Amino acid sequence: MAITSDNTWLAVDVGNSRIKFGLFQSGLFTTPTGNRTVEPTCPPALDNAAMTDSLVDTALPGCVRFYSQSLHDLIAWDSICDAEHATNELRCVIVGSNQRGVDRIVNAWPQWLSSPLVIRSSESFPIRIQVDEPRRVGLDRLLNAVAADAVRDDGSHAIIVDCGTATTVDLVSASSGFCGGAILPGFTLCARALNEYTEVLPLISMDELFDLPVSEDSHPALGRNTQAAIMSGVFWGQIGAVRELIDRLRRLTQAMDSGEGRTTVLLTGGGSRLLVPYFADAIHCPFLPLQGLVLAAASHPKS
Repeated sequence: MAITSDNTWLAVDVGNSRIKFGLFQSGLFTTPTGNRTVEPTCPPALDNAAMTDSLVDTALPGCVRFYSQSLHDLIAWDSICDAEHATNELRCVIVGSNQRGVDRIVNAWPQWLSSPLVIRSSESFPIRIQVDEPRRVGLDRLLNAVAADAVRDDGSHAIIVDCGTATTVDLVSASSGFCGGAILPGFTLCARALNEYTEVLPLISMDELFDLPVSEDSHPALGRNTQAAIMSGVFWGQIGAVRELIDRLRRLTQAMDSGEGRTTVLLTGGGSRLLVPYFADAIHCPFLPLQGLVLAAASHPKS
């Protein structure tokens, strides 16, 4: 599935505490595979993962600019989209789990930007939703699935790991169906729960975890004090849970395909860069939900 137009897109995702903005150029571009990022056009500061030599073409829109801010801060529109992009057939789309926040942004939308398409349901998404209650699935999970369906190899399934406040591990079938998955606490939520639901365990800052060099030596399993023990449990508990879920979903796809069950594993979300070194065959896609939003908007019926 590829975007057929050459538009530039401004994609906006309104969450409960933050707003994410992405400026994307539609069309094909080359991306590295195997444990590295799919964003060669994004500013290097956003993701410093080394590029691999093995390149493939994908139908994901390329990221030109990314910006994230608190929900309650004033929006610096000039920093998000300059005049050059605003006059280049820019198309805008908004989605969000925070509907009041979406309404607030729509009401304050700058006149010099084209009116945004506001997506509030998954009815027009270019993917089949094969779960018990399709309308109750979070739009972020489904947008990940739309993008993953564009990335996966023909005949293969896709497993998406989205590591944020919660971590989700979802399966997209080889026949373009969102099959569901698992939801577990993310890094920060685990640390907060240990502090809030115990008498003596301290709250550790996830900044400490994120500031460590990404290597085995930086995350010892043996914690010799309380803080180190919590860091070990939070970190390796997340790695272990994700590994187990990927393994079980892979076995499920093998059963579905009589033993073959090829899979493409995608990592996304704010905590995904901590996972990258431990999943050698995964593709790191830091902006996957916004890219899925652009794909969904491009396929949306025009009013």
